[in-house]
Amino acid sequence: MRSLHRTHRPAGCLQSRAYAGEEALDFLQRSWPGLTDRDPAATAYQDPAWLRAWARHLPASHEPLILAAVDTQTPVAALALARETGRDGRTRVTPLSWPAGEQIRPVGDETEEAVRVLLHHLPRLGDDVVAADLPEASLLTRQAQHQWGGPDSQMLYATVPLPVDLASMSRTTRRDHTRRRRTVQDLGGRVGYRRTRTTGELLDAYELLEVLHHRRNAGRPAADGTADLNLPWRQVLAQCAQIAFIATLTLDTQAVAAQLCLRRGTHAYSVVTAMDPAVRALAPGHALLHLLCEDLADDGCTALDLGRTADDTGQRAYKSAYGALWTTVRTYTAPHPAHAQAAADRALSSAAP
Repeated sequence: MRSLHRTHRPAGCLQSRAYAGEEALDFLQRSWPGLTDRDPAATAYQDPAWLRAWARHLPASHEPLILAAVDTQTPVAALALARETGRDGRTRVTPLSWPAGEQIRPVGDETEEAVRVLLHHLPRLGDDVVAADLPEASLLTRQAQHQWGGPDSQMLYATVPLPVDLASMSRTTRRDHTRRRRTVQDLGGRVGYRRTRTTGELLDAYELLEVLHHRRNAGRPAADGTADLNLPWRQVLAQCAQIAFIATLTLDTQAVAAQLCLRRGTHAYSVVTAMDPAVRALAPGHALLHLLCEDLADDGCTALDLGRTADDTGQRAYKSAYGALWTTVRTYTAPHPAHAQAAADRALSSAAP
């Protein structure tokens, strides 16, 4: 299997290099942690444990793929990908861990030159190359927009600052929060909350989350942005438990809502949420989110990402009720390499003094 490609740029000292298969796994083990540690913009979706876990559990038709910008032999920035080979031999490249992962971005030194080198090589990695869920403000997004044109699609993305500032919200929103809290308080000790702390607790709680998720979504198509639990979540979580936890709400000791999250530093990321439709009057999703936000704020978290948000009023209203800040994530399809080269040359010409 070929795993090394080099592309010389007309300006600058960086080259691109692609690592595939076992070399990609070795890169994630040896080089990726250093790039992530020095990158303040890296999220839990770029955490080495998260990506290594997904790389080890790709289907047989897929291989992990790392695209790096290197200075001599030293990687200075890198993007984690997966390449699928179809039965007809056609290849498709997508971000590693996507669609489970969100906020896709390179790690390391996100300089104009490094991102330009990555973007130049990206279309050459497969027949179809999808750069999915790029944050709107990232340099990769800006350069893709400039060179490749508009995105194929985009979705709203919600981030809740912690602690939740109820005092700044409208009177109607505050009244709704008060009413929901009173409903839970009236149930007294019948309602419980817990957050997993160990791998065993995490895997046990995942089984409950899976049951709730199937119960809630039985007989209806998955909404945009909804997690696909057909992916190997349990195996992945077992290998990245140090950055993952599940918060659970119980009623009479029975789980009625669960939320799988990742955490990196003081930032948490909600990945999968599930609740029991049979106790809709309790508003278990809201009840759990109230308690989770308070718990995380007390534990030093400054933000909770509620992630991709379908363009419907229900999801937007649900997240807005917690003071969500809204951005977008955008998905691009790389042009044919010849077209990408022409666009890159035009970009370089326009950037020249």
